[in-house]
Amino acid sequence: MGKVKFLSELLISRIAAGEVVETPASVVKELMENSLDAGADNIFIDLKSGGKTLISVKDDGSGIESDDMEKIFRRHATSKIEDMDDLNNIMSLGFRGEALYSISAVSDVVLQSQAGGLDGRDIHIRGGEKIGDKDISRSKGTTIEVRELFFNTPARRKFLKSDTTEFRRIVNLILPYTIVFYDKRFVLTHNGRNVFDFRPSGDKKERFCEVAGIKKEYVVSATREMKEKKLVFNVLLGDINLQFPAKNRQYVFINNRPVYSRGVSYSINAVYEDIFPRGAYPAFALFMQLPPGDVDVNIHPAKREVKLKDEGYVISVLADFCKETLLGRARAKEVSQGVYPEKTEQIKSFAQSSVISEQSDTQVFFSPEYTDSETDTKDIRTKLKDAFYAGSYKNKYLFFEAGDVLLVMDQHAVHERIRYELLKRQWESGDVDIQRLLTPLIIKINYEEMVGWDDGKEVLETLGFMTTKWDADSVAFHSFPCGIKNPETAIRNILAEKKFKEFDKDTLARKACKGSITAGDRITEREATHIKNELLKCETPLVCPHGRPTVVEFSELFFDRQFSR
Repeated sequence: MGKVKFLSELLISRIAAGEVVETPASVVKELMENSLDAGADNIFIDLKSGGKTLISVKDDGSGIESDDMEKIFRRHATSKIEDMDDLNNIMSLGFRGEALYSISAVSDVVLQSQAGGLDGRDIHIRGGEKIGDKDISRSKGTTIEVRELFFNTPARRKFLKSDTTEFRRIVNLILPYTIVFYDKRFVLTHNGRNVFDFRPSGDKKERFCEVAGIKKEYVVSATREMKEKKLVFNVLLGDINLQFPAKNRQYVFINNRPVYSRGVSYSINAVYEDIFPRGAYPAFALFMQLPPGDVDVNIHPAKREVKLKDEGYVISVLADFCKETLLGRARAKEVSQGVYPEKTEQIKSFAQSSVISEQSDTQVFFSPEYTDSETDTKDIRTKLKDAFYAGSYKNKYLFFEAGDVLLVMDQHAVHERIRYELLKRQWESGDVDIQRLLTPLIIKINYEEMVGWDDGKEVLETLGFMTTKWDADSVAFHSFPCGIKNPETAIRNILAEKKFKEFDKDTLARKACKGSITAGDRITEREATHIKNELLKCETPLVCPHGRPTVVEFSELFFDRQFSR
């Protein structure tokens, strides 16, 4: 007798549910996307016990026709696609027709809806079986309650995290939708307490800053349309003033769908590597529009990830656009005013909630937005161009007055940036200006450095360091690049790296630049002005090659507050 058997429909439904419904957050995602697809303007989400006990989603969308109420609990029942052409041109958030089928198989579900007729309908499904069906009177829209999630699959319920962790997952899942659908209202309550109430916003930037808890002045917005590719990028990029220890304020939206794309996220983060120190991450939001046929949203059961057609091209264009936008319009690092307005009541109630104190493997990044209507919005290049020298302090900091702000330069960091870009350009072009020495510079090095020199002396020569072996533990330098002020320090920094010949020229320039200048040199007004003008020519003027700021901005308001004016 054969061993292969056909599974029962009940068992099939439980297995299929596991592909779509993994946690309470999975349920919220499916139900919320249905509300958005139905054109709802107001979405109310109510939770109990992190969604384990109750998930209720109420909307004012188009509703469900009475004749369709029972159909939508069957597998692959959907009104959003009909054939293969539809599958290749998906614009709705949901489309598989598995959400309610899967959810109802592992929970107790009550669905109420009215699609504009005289009466609505109420259906009660428990564990995939209908146990109630009646006509009701209610307003247009839909309300669905999901109770006792995984009540009939204890193994899955056992692997759910604490109420706090599941709740945080839900919050982090909802927030991206509140950004891309900024013109809608989202209300979330948990255990009877209000978590947030995002009312319709004027634009994406305003909602993004509200959700991420950041200042609008520090976010650069830009749009680029490529008509031949039917590709549109709209980016919101945080500048140097917005640095965070985690990537939890980064959002990617493709055709109004929050998605994860490793390549897209990596390309944007890579742009910030030149202006942020190691371990600091930016805040950004990308809104990408492209033909539906150029993006596959069907590669993951929960629709978390997408695959782009011509991804390499899209990522390359996006990275160049972000770099151009960020470096061309960003602001200098500003000093905090030190006095902030009170948090809104909405933020107070969330921040003071007891769930925040419990440790979790998922972060909630809802924090207050501090605003200052008096902040000037000019970018740093414009301010530097119009600034004039006002003095120096400790032969370390240079002061420039620019309208109603004071720009303070770290002369060491600025010199590093200028010399670094000079070296990088020369080394990449192969046209290096060198300083020849009448008398060789003899440098003693240890055995490990000698091995490195012997292995990579040809690379050093292409960089402008002409060297020969002097004796068993010394190397003679006959020339060095003109951009280097302290060649001994520069070469030691390079030789300290094992297999430095495998490094790219950008990395070597950073190493060499550490020895290019020193702090403490007395700078004249003419020299200071020259430094400012050279900084303006730099591709990345805001930070030194190692991520430290070159310029810090103090507003007139800052000084007024210090003196209680």
